[in-house]
Amino acid sequence: MNTIQRIAKNIGVLFGAQVIGYILAFLYTIYIARFLGADGFGILSFALSFTAILGILADLGLSTLLVRELARDKSLTNKYIGNITLMKLILAVFTFGMMALIINLLNYPPQIIQVVYFIGLSVILSSFSQMFYSVFQAYEKMEYQSIGNVLNNLLIFVGIFLGIALGFDVVEFSVVYLISSIIILIYSIIICLLKFAPPSIKIEPSFWKLIVIPAIPLSLVALSSTIYFRVDSVLLSLIQGESAVGWYNAAYKLIELLLFVPSVYTVAIFPVLSNFYSSSKKNLELIYAKSYKYLFIVGIPIATTITVLAPEIILLLYQSGFAESILTLQILIWSIPLMFLSYTNAWIFISINKQNLLLKLTFVLMIANIILNLILIPQFSYIGAALATVITTLFSFPIEFYFLSKFICKIEIGKIMIKPVVASAISGLIIFKLNSGLFLSVIIAIISYFVILILLKTFTSDDLEIFRKMRI
Repeated sequence: MNTIQRIAKNIGVLFGAQVIGYILAFLYTIYIARFLGADGFGILSFALSFTAILGILADLGLSTLLVRELARDKSLTNKYIGNITLMKLILAVFTFGMMALIINLLNYPPQIIQVVYFIGLSVILSSFSQMFYSVFQAYEKMEYQSIGNVLNNLLIFVGIFLGIALGFDVVEFSVVYLISSIIILIYSIIICLLKFAPPSIKIEPSFWKLIVIPAIPLSLVALSSTIYFRVDSVLLSLIQGESAVGWYNAAYKLIELLLFVPSVYTVAIFPVLSNFYSSSKKNLELIYAKSYKYLFIVGIPIATTITVLAPEIILLLYQSGFAESILTLQILIWSIPLMFLSYTNAWIFISINKQNLLLKLTFVLMIANIILNLILIPQFSYIGAALATVITTLFSFPIEFYFLSKFICKIEIGKIMIKPVVASAISGLIIFKLNSGLFLSVIIAIISYFVILILLKTFTSDDLEIFRKMRI
């Protein structure tokens, strides 16, 4: 199986699993939002954002480091797992202590504190599962991670609908997340034991130092990125209250849903990029250039179509109680085209050992995003949070692109973007004029967009050759 086929196989496996998983997540998010209302959904969304930020401390970049290093030398699997397991146990205790201390210092009501405790434990256990997922990724056995992702969403899906039937409150719903994390961790341990290496605990202080030093920049990158993506919900909770968090997150959850596209793609190509960095610069440049082209082709029509159809989407999914989320979605969706590229940029930086530079860039973006939120949220509430996200994304991509052009190769970004922009604009105008209803409009948008792309000769002979090689 050639490299393109391996990437295609891993993307296909992950994509299929992510589609199933995200459909399940999509459904339970909608129904729990409807059931709890803006206030209850706001509490749950705040807890998920708050614990996601502090949850970075439970991993400290070790899982990402594990993928990169094992992709280069799989003989070190036992050594890495044994040492990282004990490190993560220590980090888990510290992380939960920090969550408990900060949430109590913020003087939130007991109900919100309880939700944070349960969601926090879930996040910490998930960080252990992620360690095993890293092994699966390094060996390019994405099917095991895919099963875990689907199983996790299926467990939460069943738990949420059972909770709705039994009339759970928001605290009891948070327990559903914890139970799911426990089961997924057991699954991950079993797969690692049977297929890769037996989980063990090792204490090798000299090796810990070798792990921690390169992992710290990765952890700080992850922390900065998570704050960038999650701080808006936390600040909305502190400044505007839980209803604003609920309305904002009704739209933001759709953005998170769409991020599965670059997520699946980067998980599949990261070990390959890490390998090519030391073995084939030509292949590294090819994957980099084609990644930009294909992800932008996917991202730009999503933004255009959802902008036109946002009223129908929000009212269908969340009903009239979340009508305030319509404009929020129409603003947030324009972060998607460049976010697709920026998401990939981050993993390219790591694969070429430029995590220290990535740390500096993400830190600057995090500070810029916090400042924008502090300026815009008091004036415009959840609309301000949406504007802050889009502005930061527009600011981040050109900087990342500048550095990657220096380190890898220069891409004619204008040529890549112009045809998809033209095609998506025409497609958006068509569905706006036809006004054919949500589902028919989506079908028309997809067909018209790709027909126009073909007419504009967007796909070259190189692209067609890649598509041919992707057949497994």
